[in-house]
Amino acid sequence: MATAQIDLSTLEKELFTYTQEKNYEEVKRLLTVEKVFVDCVDADGMTPLQHAAYKGSYKVCKLLLDCGADVNLTKHVSRYSALTFAALSGNPDVINLLLQYGASTTSVNSINKTAAQMASFVGNHYIVSVINNFIPMKEIEFFCQLQGLETEPKLPLNLTPFVHKMSVMTNINPVRLALFMQSNLCILEHADKVIRVFTILSEKYFKEEDNELISLKFHHLAFVLKGCVKFLCSQKAKDESKGRLTSECLNPFIKHLIKADSDRFPVALEKFLRQDIREYPFLDCSLFQQLVRTLSPVDFGAEPSAISIIHEAVSGQRGFDPLARCATCGDPFGKKKCGTCKVIYYCDKTCQKLHWFTHKEHCPILAKTSEDFIKESMDAEEEVRRQEEEEAQRKQEEEEAVKKQEEEETLKKEAVKEEGKAPQKTEEQCSSNAETVTSSNSDGAGCSDEK
Repeated sequence: MATAQIDLSTLEKELFTYTQEKNYEEVKRLLTVEKVFVDCVDADGMTPLQHAAYKGSYKVCKLLLDCGADVNLTKHVSRYSALTFAALSGNPDVINLLLQYGASTTSVNSINKTAAQMASFVGNHYIVSVINNFIPMKEIEFFCQLQGLETEPKLPLNLTPFVHKMSVMTNINPVRLALFMQSNLCILEHADKVIRVFTILSEKYFKEEDNELISLKFHHLAFVLKGCVKFLCSQKAKDESKGRLTSECLNPFIKHLIKADSDRFPVALEKFLRQDIREYPFLDCSLFQQLVRTLSPVDFGAEPSAISIIHEAVSGQRGFDPLARCATCGDPFGKKKCGTCKVIYYCDKTCQKLHWFTHKEHCPILAKTSEDFIKESMDAEEEVRRQEEEEAQRKQEEEEAVKKQEEEETLKKEAVKEEGKAPQKTEEQCSSNAETVTSSNSDGAGCSDEK
């Protein structure tokens, strides 16, 4: 394919250049005004979409796809797809975009690796979970159509985007799901229908698709939604005003789940999730059996907790998780710290406010522990620095002593050499000198007598 670059027109070369530079306006001009072929290929067999995916440029990828780019076109020398390039770059927004436009998750490259496997190879584990948890929109749209003798579809059409977004979520912590539902009240308004759809999908993915992960996930989504509805019904039974659907209607339920004991362990959340696992209907599911075997011997308050086991099942096991998780909803991109203890992370102010009622009891302890830890760390660093300085000084003194000794030895050697070069007197010279001295003494004595 070395001749492909020669065959490219000037405008096509510009398209590749501007795509790699993420120049949205110029790419748009070339595609819409100059009518450049959107799926042209360079010398390496890469399309503009593949370049944009590798650069992680969401806007350019969206533009190329809207202009008709083939998301699964693969002429790359190593058979890398656009999804593979996006998986290597690690941009989850680009991954979701390509998946929504029909990117294949099963296509393999020249070494027989899928995009998810390549992402795992380079350490992009979050990207792996995004790909593995994705289902096409048509899976949800199917339930919006009349089937057989039905008089109405199982799911209203306007719910499709909300149910699909909930279906592809990678963070399935009940708190995060509850926050999503109270931000999209249409799901709670049609809770019975959504629960039915999730239950059907759970059975389908286990029996027909042989995908235990997605089957268990849909069961979990249905169980959490049932729990939210049950809570709202109990609230409504106590007080009519409390059962209304508002943007904060599930906050009491969330606080119930995250309330911590003296060891900062959310007991209610643990009980809720253990019941969730117990109610999974397909007992011959190997993933379910693994969860039960792992969780059964674990006491309440001990690790691994139910939420950590479910998280590993959905996102995949990893030896070390570098992501700072929100203490409220478990979101993996917690960027805000508690201003007092500097230990607990949150994804936003909403989560921090929800968690404060239980965190305030432990915050001073954590702050003190954090201060002590920082002080100990600083003391340890200071001690290491002092030892390093002493070691450096000792080495310097040793080097100076060795250098001084070498100089002294050099001086001694030079002195010995000088002595060896000096002329030695013979016996005749010594006797001649002696006679001269004697003669001088005699003459001196004669002069003295005359005086």
